[in-house]
Amino acid sequence: MENIKVLFFSANPATMSLVPPVVALFYSIFKKNNIEMRYFDTQAYDTSALYADPNVFLHSTLMVKGESIVNKKIVKNSKDGSSIFSDFKAEAEEWQPDVIMGSATESTFLFARDLFQSARKLNIPHVLGGVFATFAPEVAIGFPEIDIVCNGEGENIIAPLSKKLKLKEDLSTLQNIWFKDTTGNIVKTPVGGAVNLDENPPFDASIYDDERFYRTIGGVMYRMFPVETHRGCPFKCTFCNSPLQDSWYKEKTGQSYFRKKSIKNVLADIRYFVNNYNAEYFFFWADNFFSYSRQEIGRFCTEYADIKLPFYVQTYPTTIDDVKLENLVKVGLDRIGIGIEHGNEEFRRKVINRVYSNKKAIAGVDLIKKYDVQYSCNNIVGFPTETPELHEETVELNRILEPHDASATIFTPFHGTPLRNLCLDRGYLKDPHFIAPTNTETSCLDMPQFTKEQIAGKSRTFNLYLKFHRNRWADIRRAESLTPEGNRIWMELKTEYVQMCN
Repeated sequence: MENIKVLFFSANPATMSLVPPVVALFYSIFKKNNIEMRYFDTQAYDTSALYADPNVFLHSTLMVKGESIVNKKIVKNSKDGSSIFSDFKAEAEEWQPDVIMGSATESTFLFARDLFQSARKLNIPHVLGGVFATFAPEVAIGFPEIDIVCNGEGENIIAPLSKKLKLKEDLSTLQNIWFKDTTGNIVKTPVGGAVNLDENPPFDASIYDDERFYRTIGGVMYRMFPVETHRGCPFKCTFCNSPLQDSWYKEKTGQSYFRKKSIKNVLADIRYFVNNYNAEYFFFWADNFFSYSRQEIGRFCTEYADIKLPFYVQTYPTTIDDVKLENLVKVGLDRIGIGIEHGNEEFRRKVINRVYSNKKAIAGVDLIKKYDVQYSCNNIVGFPTETPELHEETVELNRILEPHDASATIFTPFHGTPLRNLCLDRGYLKDPHFIAPTNTETSCLDMPQFTKEQIAGKSRTFNLYLKFHRNRWADIRRAESLTPEGNRIWMELKTEYVQMCN
């Protein structure tokens, strides 16, 4: 049999913060199975004129300080975004792969669909994977550009699926897919068990161009690499897909979706990037790195002490542990991202299922301050049923927490989340088939008590409220207005803010 060929893409704009880990993982799996994979790198193109980029928005609205988080080297060398679809079609036409595979979140699904559409006339099977394919398979498979969706994790399915497509064999014996048969009917196969992270092969980063590894954090550029430590999340936040992943996997397979990768294998991944790619910084890919026990953190720190490169982790405000934190700081912990989300305790408990007290959040952040580690606070504005007055409590809590960086991104009703259902039930979201875009400067919801304009104004001025004295708040409130006068005041305050932070 001739070599099996797969053309793969991950639908990401040029300024996404990291290379997508799934690409290097799948490349390794394909090589292990003697399948040839080519990667069409969407990040090589400047698609800012075509699709919103959350990173650009975060920087333009002061949610990231210092230099632009956009990698200047990548931007300088980016290809014209207007040619991305013709280039993608040309790549597929020239190489003639047996299958085209793409990975997308809900925010990037329309980007992925457009790529598939550009090559539709070549009669090559199209497979979509990723979060959106798992939580809205009925939506994804309904698009004519998509033939197969991976309904669950892809590691154990991509190689056998590629082989069957090459040989034109029956797909119904496989797990984790929905596909259209020859009559156009949709066939749904059973969901397989959750992947054992320690059985995955190590990443093969040779698939990337070298310049893709350079990213900035805190205004400093590094050769930065993602390292997966956990998959899923133990918490049940109603705005996030992770809780549904856990309940969905338990229902389908009896297993938990939340898993931890062994410290042994995490360290093996780290050494791979250090020894082969001169890594300078690591981003630990987990919703809550502090889910590791003290014993696991201790083992990590003992072995990482010989590497001691700076790294970034994410955590929950009440899982910050003094012992873990002290050990991590000694070996290179540089920055922490904290999911605060909202400042009102009752609203967090009843609406977004974030059950913790502000007192505990403040105590957790005080531990970080004790070790002089940079930290950011991530918040959301425009939740369903929220009001401008409730959002002010998010401002007040963040003023107490005093983060080095803070964000107040606008709520997005993603498929598979309880809050999307609440939006539909309340009439805040009119279209049940609505595909949520990436977080941008506008809200998707129509709420009489908190308008789109108010939400956008609160989002863009969030950091001004944190930084400026209260005697300036009257001016900031005027800058919330999306009018020529409000925009003028906003630009003046923004310039002053940047000067204060430099």
